[in-house]
Amino acid sequence: MLTMKKRRRKGFDAERELVRRLKDKGIWATRIPVSGVAQPLPDVLAVSNGTLHGFEVKSTSNSINFYKKSFDNTILWLEAMRNEKLHAKAWLAVRFLGGKWRFYELTSETEKIEANLNNGLTLSQLLKLLREHEVKQ
Repeated sequence: MLTMKKRRRKGFDAERELVRRLKDKGIWATRIPVSGVAQPLPDVLAVSNGTLHGFEVKSTSNSINFYKKSFDNTILWLEAMRNEKLHAKAWLAVRFLGGKWRFYELTSETEKIEANLNNGLTLSQLLKLLREHEVKQ
C-alpha cells in the first residue's frame, strides 16, 4: 500500500509528465498547484488555438472506475469557463503503469469513467484531436 506522500508524489509526477509531453508537441501547458486554493481548478491547464483544456490527472497501475467525486472540481471549472463564454474542454487524463496514457472527455453529465487501456483516447489521438480542432477554428 502506498503511503499518502508517495501517492501524492506519483500524482505530481504524472502531472509534470503530461505538461512536458504537451509542451514537446508545441502546446502551451502548465501545472496548477491547487493546494489551499478555494477555486475549483484542474491539475493541468493547456491552450490549443483559443480553447482551454483542463485536465484532472490520475495515475494508476490497473483498470479502475473513477466517479464524479474524483473529478468534480474540473467539471466545476468547465462550467465556470462556459458561464464566462470561454471555449473550454475538460478531460480526465489517466497514466497507467508503464507510461501509457488514456484521455476521457468530461461533461457536466459525466458520473463515472471506466478507465482502462482498451478505451479512451491515447496521447497521439488526443494530440491529433487538438490539432484538428485548431484547423477548424
